[in-house]
Amino acid sequence: KSLTADFNGDGLKDLLVLDHGYDAPPFPGSQPKLIIQDAPGSFSWSKLPDVGFHHGGAAGDIDQDGDIDIVVADHRPFVYINDGSGNFTRDATRLDASMPTIFTAELIDVDMDGFIDLLVGGHEREGSETTIYWGSSTGSYRASEKTVLLAASPFGVVLDIDAEDIDRDGDRDLVLNRTRDGDDGDGLGFYVGRRTQLLLHDGNRGFTNGTGQIDDPGNDTDIWFPWIRLQDIDGDGDIDIVPDDRAVGYVYLNDGLGGFTRTPLPL
Repeated sequence: KSLTADFNGDGLKDLLVLDHGYDAPPFPGSQPKLIIQDAPGSFSWSKLPDVGFHHGGAAGDIDQDGDIDIVVADHRPFVYINDGSGNFTRDATRLDASMPTIFTAELIDVDMDGFIDLLVGGHEREGSETTIYWGSSTGSYRASEKTVLLAASPFGVVLDIDAEDIDRDGDRDLVLNRTRDGDDGDGLGFYVGRRTQLLLHDGNRGFTNGTGQIDDPGNDTDIWFPWIRLQDIDGDGDIDIVPDDRAVGYVYLNDGLGGFTRTPLPL
């Protein structure tokens, strides 16, 4: 996953590339690559020192000091704290020690309280619950302040998470992009098929399953894709669900109340 942000505070967008290296035993891992835009169109790059299975991550101001920090999804998740000039220090203490292996992470202020929240996902079959760790003034994420989200077996691999006000009730709802997490005796394994999951926020850190409001949320024969975007693609004032892969050939159009219809492209 690549993260774009102004990491050194010079007004130019930079790039952090997180990858896990060769995806087969012995899984040697890889180092994050930091690409700084020194001047418009001119870049320099360096490797950060930590080698790991860095499957994903997210960028945001975790410690509320005005610069952009990084959460790294890994078997042992950790945070890079920014000094404001694009120099990062690894800090594992800001994440609860009980946090399991995660492969997906997003930083979004879901409850709109002014503190950025951490949304994480992994392989639910292997015990990695899909969870929101609620942000606070401490700049840390603790198990005492978390909400475990509804699982969706057998689609237990969370590929992407995003949050917007889907049903126009003033709070941020969640859309999760999923694929299968293993064989349920049907011969289908990892990364087969896909499912779009909709979780509706009650405004008080509680969520109900709204997936039934999607007319065709996905199945075992659908092609999985890595990313989703939540945006008003048809210009009617509500938030639609857009697969970030044109090859899949469809989008989900919102009826304005959080009901979605799978609609072929082009619109």
